[in-house]
Amino acid sequence: MASHSTVLPLALSLAAVTSLFALVLGWRLLRTTGLEEVERGLAVAAGTATDRPRLMIRVVDGLGLAGQRTLLRLIGDTRLKRLDQLLDAAGRPEALTTASLVRREAGFVALGLLCGALLLLAGRGPVALCAVVGAAGWMPAWLWTTARRRQAQVAAQLPDFLDVLAVTVSAGLSLKAAMERVCAADGGPLGEEVAKVLDDMRYGESRRRALERLRERNPAPSVVTFVTAMLQAEELGTPIAGALGDIAAEVRRETAQRVRQQAAKAAPKVSLVVTTFVVPGSVLLIMAAMVLANLPKLQALFS
Repeated sequence: MASHSTVLPLALSLAAVTSLFALVLGWRLLRTTGLEEVERGLAVAAGTATDRPRLMIRVVDGLGLAGQRTLLRLIGDTRLKRLDQLLDAAGRPEALTTASLVRREAGFVALGLLCGALLLLAGRGPVALCAVVGAAGWMPAWLWTTARRRQAQVAAQLPDFLDVLAVTVSAGLSLKAAMERVCAADGGPLGEEVAKVLDDMRYGESRRRALERLRERNPAPSVVTFVTAMLQAEELGTPIAGALGDIAAEVRRETAQRVRQQAAKAAPKVSLVVTTFVVPGSVLLIMAAMVLANLPKLQALFS
């Protein structure tokens, strides 16, 4: 039975967490009428949403204000530059900048330290360590997962986008006008990236530089192949419509090759899992069944 010295800190920590949750919930109920969600839904339908962060995110950002500068100094300029590139690959979710990302990460670290301190008072040292490590690694893991998912979506949409773009250019439109037409009909991540390219061109960037920035924002191999081929076609004077069709075929060929490579890598992983977990579990299950079936004979033998 647990002693009073262990039960009392645990009860106090649970009471503190419950009181904090009740305080936050009560403060939110005092500032809301329950109709804000309906109003927000109507705003989204009308295209006038304000994108105000949720209460939990605002609390985390507030906690991270104190440690933002310290964490910025600890991270360093090189890693900050990599974080900025990863934010570009993720599409700048929630309009995050490098500074706001670091502030939110500092907020999660502070929240993890607070929860870890409460768990440590309750005598749960390993759980407290896991809480601190998990809170500190939450934002990097979330950003990396978001960037990887978005780049996969861009790569999946690119061949069809190039086919439609080639048909539009063949109809007599210029490349810029065709990109605007196709981009207006595509609301996915690739459409957002092409819209950024068009914005760069409107603001005075050359088409070559705008495409290079597209390649810098999206490190997916298919996007790199597309931009490189487009720049080569522009240098050599190749007709755009034919070049776009060839690029789409090349992107599909590289995508199929990567899928085959991933499938080839999956077979050894499945074999490793089967050998490590399934086979020993099956052997133990068979042995346990044999022992249970012959239990009376074994008892008589050893008695």
